[in-house]
Amino acid sequence: MSTPSSTPKLSSTQIGIIGENLLVNAVMKASNGRLSPFKSVADDDGLDVLFFDKKTGNSVAIQLKCRTKTDSGGNTAQFDVREATFKEDRRAFVVAALLNEKMTEFVCSWFIPMKEVKRVGNKKSNKYVITPSKAEGSADKYKEFRCGSVDELAQCIIKDCEAV
Repeated sequence: MSTPSSTPKLSSTQIGIIGENLLVNAVMKASNGRLSPFKSVADDDGLDVLFFDKKTGNSVAIQLKCRTKTDSGGNTAQFDVREATFKEDRRAFVVAALLNEKMTEFVCSWFIPMKEVKRVGNKKSNKYVITPSKAEGSADKYKEFRCGSVDELAQCIIKDCEAV
């Protein structure tokens, strides 16, 4: 019997799934059950979850992006939106969320309208790269979309449901 040469690590796909599940649960909890999540059975269009607002009867379509690390240990984190799943005219959002390293809570998140991804993202090959700063006072181009807590994120989703 051979021993593995290195300790196994979670893949980026596994981290993403863990983050998505944590985020969906956290938003549901932060909204006191007002927002009810519905996950896509076939994620072929890039949308990971719909949050249904029980009060208004409206919903918000969201593509979730979760990371645990910043770029080179700095303040920015990279989130990629594939061009194949990007539709500028779609009434949807990208939620980019930065988890702490233990994957137990969120450092911060960004609630970005899909129509803004092209403007704020950097186009690289077949994707748009979003690189917001986790620094609270950051004046980067993502500051208007920043949610410092999951409670703030839930309120952004509710606000969008009320605006429809």
